[in-house]
Amino acid sequence: MPDNPTEPSAEQTIRDELEKIVGLINASRHLMDEGRSVDLSAVEDRVRIITEAVAAAPPEVASSFKDYLEALSDTLDRLQDDLEHHHQALQDNLKILKRRTATNAYGTSPSTPPSSTDRDED
Repeated sequence: MPDNPTEPSAEQTIRDELEKIVGLINASRHLMDEGRSVDLSAVEDRVRIITEAVAAAPPEVASSFKDYLEALSDTLDRLQDDLEHHHQALQDNLKILKRRTATNAYGTSPSTPPSSTDRDED
């Protein structure tokens, strides 16, 4: 019996990594739905591993994953859209928080500044 276990085939590596990345993307979406921050470095690592495995695989193996890779690309595009919406919501909430902080600090609403005609009348 060899000391080193046999390396998984390119096909098995790609299949395993595709399963892992689907789980990571679903977990990322779940965290964003809860309003929590998301670290996408693991997703990035999986994309790199999949890309390298597909590039190293025999052409017939690589081509057998074409539909899966296209679906992954679409899923990553949707994740990007989700991240952009999440980021925009965070920016909007930050603006509201800053406005409330200013209102609490100065006792007035930080609406529009007085116009120059208002100052001339003083």
